[in-house]
Amino acid sequence: MYFNSYAAGYRIQKLRKAHGLTQEEAAVKLNISDRHMRSLEKGTYTPLDLFVEIAVHFDVTLDYLILGKVETKKELELGKKIHDQKQIIKSFGEQLLAFAMEIETE
Repeated sequence: MYFNSYAAGYRIQKLRKAHGLTQEEAAVKLNISDRHMRSLEKGTYTPLDLFVEIAVHFDVTLDYLILGKVETKKELELGKKIHDQKQIIKSFGEQLLAFAMEIETE
């Protein structure tokens, strides 16, 4: 695999459109000029730090954004397990907090 800036720009454009944003709206959300947004989508402007911000904003991996690599079935399964574990931990934390508040009021 190698980096193809034009393909990466196309993926950014697809993500923007999938979220119903114009280039100007996406530029505002990413805190860049609309000229930079157009250059990103053309593949002529490819700063790594901005790719990280775009990946976070559109909730995709850098592997997808930069290389076009989609998650394998195994990666998706592991991601689901991690998500489920986070939910369990969050629920336990909420229960623990409620218990602590109950003890405090006694």
